[in-house]
Amino acid sequence: MPNARKKKQAKNEDFQKKKLKVGKKKAVADNFTDTSFRSKGIFLPNQSINEDKSHEITTSRNLTLSDLLVKLRHPSANVKKEALLGLTDICTNNPTLMVSSLGQIVNGLLKLFIDDDREVRKSTLNYLQETFVDIEKVELQPFMPILIMYTCSAMTHIFEDVRTDAVKFLNLWIQIAPETVVSKFWNRITGNYMSLLSVDANNQQIGSVSMGKNITTASIKAAATKSHLHIHKNKLGFFSSLSRFFEAGLSENDQDKFWFFLNYLDSKHARESFKRKMEKYNSPNTEEVIVWDMNTKNAFTPLHPLIYSTAPNLSEGYKLATFSHLHLFESSGPKNNTTTNTPGALEANELCKDDRLDSIEKMIEAFQPMLVASWLEAAPSVFISTNTIAMTPALELVYEILKISVIMWRAAVSSQKVSTLSASWLDRHLQTTLRHFHVYFPFGADALGNRGSKVDDVLMQMNILFCELTSLYLLARTMQKNNLRLESRKTMPESNMAPEWTQNVVGHVLGVLGCDGQDEVMSSTSSSFRAEHLVSLLPAIWGFLNCIEESEVLFEAVMGFQRKCQTASTKKIASDFIVHIETIQVTPHYNGRFTIPRQSA
Repeated sequence: MPNARKKKQAKNEDFQKKKLKVGKKKAVADNFTDTSFRSKGIFLPNQSINEDKSHEITTSRNLTLSDLLVKLRHPSANVKKEALLGLTDICTNNPTLMVSSLGQIVNGLLKLFIDDDREVRKSTLNYLQETFVDIEKVELQPFMPILIMYTCSAMTHIFEDVRTDAVKFLNLWIQIAPETVVSKFWNRITGNYMSLLSVDANNQQIGSVSMGKNITTASIKAAATKSHLHIHKNKLGFFSSLSRFFEAGLSENDQDKFWFFLNYLDSKHARESFKRKMEKYNSPNTEEVIVWDMNTKNAFTPLHPLIYSTAPNLSEGYKLATFSHLHLFESSGPKNNTTTNTPGALEANELCKDDRLDSIEKMIEAFQPMLVASWLEAAPSVFISTNTIAMTPALELVYEILKISVIMWRAAVSSQKVSTLSASWLDRHLQTTLRHFHVYFPFGADALGNRGSKVDDVLMQMNILFCELTSLYLLARTMQKNNLRLESRKTMPESNMAPEWTQNVVGHVLGVLGCDGQDEVMSSTSSSFRAEHLVSLLPAIWGFLNCIEESEVLFEAVMGFQRKCQTASTKKIASDFIVHIETIQVTPHYNGRFTIPRQSA
């Protein structure tokens, strides 16, 4: 019976509905056949190497300019680097293609300034250095504003490496179009430099605070290595770029070697007259003399006075021509809807040199404390050492600090802005700085061993810069006293013209000129003292001649240097310097204190 019951239940199971339970799959029948299938497609995209592009300019990999610009938007860093290499190839071999497609290339490169990958930014910079430098300024001028704006955006990026690379891009724009950089973006870039240096200082403080616990000998050595190789190197990049920027915005273009004489003439007419007189002295036979004959054709046609303004490409000044007033490239950058159509609206954001010099006081107040702080940090590692001074980032950093200080104070003195400031302001910002610098002066005098020609040249330039900075301080004091004398209309005593510490600097200059009994750190008889070093030292010599009591001794040293100098180029510069001194003595509106002694004349 049990077996019959089981057989009957088994037959009925095929006709009974099974209950489904939650979470359990339905049982598959024994005779189930799987009829599902999968398929895969093989796609063969068009390969550029097989396409016929004989009518277009291509690279060695058969890629056109449009193909390369598309690859610049690819998310992969390797693809973008390969595209930049292809752009370099196609642009160097076909410069006309690059000029005609410059707008497309610029729009493709802009976002690479803030790319996350460091190698992409480096490749972008290499491409710009190899191709954009050789382009005519007239062709590149319409695209410079948008390039500089994206660079300014990268300078304020959240990542440090992007900010560091942005400074390198800005150096390139200063090299290519310095006038555009300083005239249209002066205030913005100056603020960016201040934020860069402030952020760098804050990061350094945070790093020093984080090492307060668990300090070991190994950690101290590692921190010292990082301080010398990383912090100084980053600051060197910022300060060297700031030096180029200030030099482009505050210094004269194609500056004459004897520019400092013009600061000792009161009126603009006297300065122009002195410049023309010196130009005739330097090139007496360059003027063309044409004999007019009515019976023959003359080879000379007088130029119309408006030719430089109406046809800039036909003159030497075409490189500085600007076409921003034509609105030819408005689509290349963001539009400003608030700009009015008045004639002066287009020039509202452009700053001339006088406008930039109006803010020199605020610039000194902002940057000079940063320069002094960086000097106090880097100078001991360079000069307080038992080893020989080597070419390190710290040495280059202190050199750039001196250079920036000279550029700012030279602009303040030459523009007569410093004469309106108080003596306490001058002592607080310049004399205090000079006292910090003077601790190690003459730079490199106590170092032993063979330092190399490059290190000697840097130290020599630093000594010359410090001498000029000291002369600027003495000249600024004199200008302030003269201004007070004119305002009060009273005779003021001229005692204590120079502080005692400046005598060491004057003695060093006398030693440079070969005066007996002085130091020989920068002896003029040395082969390392070249003509360009004398040119750099001339502003300091002329400043000391008008400020110190021993001006006659210094002038006799200049005369002796000119007589004993063996190098023709250096002797010519010394002779021209003496001629300028003699000429300015008889020029009206001369306001200097120095007069040539009768026995020397």
